[in-house]
Order: sequence, then structure tokens, then C-alpha cells
Amino acid sequence: MLRVAPSRYALAVSDWPGSGWLGSRGLMAAVGRAPESRRRTTDTGRFATGSAPRAPRGNGRWWIALVVVLIVAGTLTGVGIWAVNKFGSLSNIFTASGCTASSTAGSVSLDLEQAQNASTIAAVGIQQGVPVFGIEVAEATAMQESKLHNLGYGDRDSVGLFQQRPSQGWGTTTQIMDPVYSSTRFYQALVNVSGWQSMTLTQAAQAVQKSGAPDAYAAHQADATVVAAVFTGTAAAGLGCTLDSPTFAAQSKSSGALLNARAQSVLNTLRNQFGAANVGPVSSISSDGLSFDVSAPSSLSGADATDRGWAYANWLAAQAEITGITHVQYADRSWSSTAGATGWATISPTGAGATVHVTVTAGT
Repeated sequence: MLRVAPSRYALAVSDWPGSGWLGSRGLMAAVGRAPESRRRTTDTGRFATGSAPRAPRGNGRWWIALVVVLIVAGTLTGVGIWAVNKFGSLSNIFTASGCTASSTAGSVSLDLEQAQNASTIAAVGIQQGVPVFGIEVAEATAMQESKLHNLGYGDRDSVGLFQQRPSQGWGTTTQIMDPVYSSTRFYQALVNVSGWQSMTLTQAAQAVQKSGAPDAYAAHQADATVVAAVFTGTAAAGLGCTLDSPTFAAQSKSSGALLNARAQSVLNTLRNQFGAANVGPVSSISSDGLSFDVSAPSSLSGADATDRGWAYANWLAAQAEITGITHVQYADRSWSSTAGATGWATISPTGAGATVHVTVTAGT
């Protein structure tokens, strides 16, 4: 987002170098004030009684003021044109980007990176076959440890979403900085805790993390419950996002390919995070390779299949900022990257459990 600090470019008269293109006198003249003439002095150093004739106001330098005005106007026009091209309209400059995750339990505000990471944590939980409570534990843990940001620093050698330490056997720094890897390692440690499903959320998190603040995870339980519901799909159309007007390079479909590279990358990432076995068949690929449909796996039916579809759909909305997704449609709802906080619009229903339709940008 473009943020303007009003004082950043403001200069006092004294800031202009005296020998510059204006100088302090020239600047005063530019705003209509000519410097007053000083009295003449005699050769004895005393002031004479007379004064030098006053120069005409502006001293013929009105054109400098005109030049300044034209430069400022041209600069502002250029900035305005750039802003419209970048953000779609001038009003969008002052619209904060971010997402709101909503379920029957409440709502949670997330920045774009937090939404991306929260959706990844949930997708990996589905891949690992962890029940929803385990995903809630993971989300609350990441909220406490990193505020859902993939940090490259921390206490001692801790890094990543869960602040895992290479020196404690969690993996290399490079591995831990991969959210899919770090989420997988967290779930693997969690399910190895005896009786974790009978524990409270903060007890289960602490059993994995062994933190110096063992009760801190409880403060995030309500938010983690909402986020887990959205990204496991039990909260249909649960994510509204205002994107940061990302731009993407133009891409065309390669010869012999069904999808263009950007759409293929979205599909590959979906399969990587949810697990290939947890993503159903792909169909209805457009001739330009920019859109496709994806279904829940045939092993799911009824409400489970519908929830999986919404897990995909909310995940796709969360990932749109970095993947170039422009539209997602599922059941009777449609999401657009330009819809902002309004999120999902109601459309003619395509039937519960139907395919999720995805479209990516062709780029510019």
C-alpha cells in the first residue's frame, strides 16, 4: 500500500542551498516576496540616510513560481496515474489490505500473510489426518509463537511459524522456514503425545512446545477455533480479503500443456499442502489454461465432501495474493479478488459437493 508521511518531503526555506537553482532569496521570490533592499553604507561603515530603490514586487521572477507549480502538478498527475494503474482507483490507496475469517463462533482479523499461513497450517493438518481439535492446537500455537508470521529469527536459534529450533532436532533452518514442513513436524510431534486429544488446548500445545509460558496458548483458543473452522471448510464462505493489488507477469500456455504455468502452480500447491490423495480429480480446463475445476476425493460424500470443497475454496481465497487467483466459485457462492471485505457473493447454486472452479490472472 502507498503510505504518505506528510512531513517527509516538506522543506523549510533554510533547507535550500543558497547557491542552488532557487536559493533562499529565489524561493522567497517564487512565493511573491522580494527580499528588502538593505540600506547603503558610507565608506566609514555608517548607514546612509537614504534607502536603495525598491525593486518591483516579484523582481520579474514570477516565472519561477509558475515552474514550481507546473513541476508539482506534473508530479502529482504522474503519481495519480501510477496509483490508478496499480490499485484500480485512488480510493484503494487508503484501503487497508487484510482478511476477516468468520464462523458461527465469531470473527478474526488477519493480515494477508497470516491468512496464507493459517490456511497452510489447516491444509497440512488435513493432509496428516489430524482431527479439527489438532488443527486448532496448531493454529493457536502459531498465533502465540509467531503471530502467524514465518519469522526468520527468534529466541536463540528458533525460527518459523512454530519457532522450532534446529539445535533441538526440528530440522535445518531452511526446512523449518518452509511452512508445510514446519506444520508437518508440529503435527507429527503432537500425535505422538500420549492422550493429547483429552488435554486442553494449551496443555496439548505445551506438550509439544515445552515453552517457558505454558499457559499462554489458551489466550488464542477462541481465534484458533474460528480460523480452523474456516480452513477446514465447516465455515462456508468464511473468508473475506482485501488484497494488496498484486501484479503478475503475462503468461501463456506452453505447447502441449493443459494449464498455463500459473494455474498449474496453484494446482500443484493445493496438492502439496492438502496431500495429493486428499484432492480429487481436475476437470473443465479452459482452452486458455487459466481456469479449472477441482473436486473433493471420491472417498468423501455428503457433508464431508461439501466441507472439503469449502476448505479448498477458502484456502484459494487466502492464497490469492501470492498466486494470482482472481475468481473462485463453489456451490452457490462466488469470490473475486476485487470484491474486498465483502467476500463471497451469492449466485445460482451449482449443487452442494460440486466442483470448485478456479481462475487465475493472465498477467499484464
